[in-house]
Amino acid sequence: RSRRVGDVAARAGLTVMVEFVRSSAFLHDLPTTLRLVRRAAHPNVAVLFDCYHFWSTTGALSQLADLRPGDVRHVHLQDVPDMPRAQLDGSTRVMPGDGIAPLEATLTALSASGYDGALSVELFHPRFVAMGPYELAREARRKGEALIARAFPA
Repeated sequence: RSRRVGDVAARAGLTVMVEFVRSSAFLHDLPTTLRLVRRAAHPNVAVLFDCYHFWSTTGALSQLADLRPGDVRHVHLQDVPDMPRAQLDGSTRVMPGDGIAPLEATLTALSASGYDGALSVELFHPRFVAMGPYELAREARRKGEALIARAFPA
């Protein structure tokens, strides 16, 4: 079925991004999602890697060593606060670098797998929703660029 979805996407000039979500009973982690994407064996089916979902569940740096070029086609960059995993939900995401996830090592591992695409920040906390879009974008850019500079020193 995943291959057929890829065929439909290809006819429209699109790529289907499969995102694992920590609250999903079906696709809640990277290994499961990689199996689905690789079983599809289609160039228009790939992983959308979300740092929050990865580090708020069973994520481990060793899992990133299994990534191959093309597996990941987009990355959501955000951080996980220092609190019990059972209390985490969509609104507990924090700005990149403001939490406890090893984001520098994560970005380095993603790059080593061949990923060189975009990073987008995805936040849902009411504090971020209440910010003006310019202020929010400026803060996300400042923190994201600082993290990228540390992960990939010139």
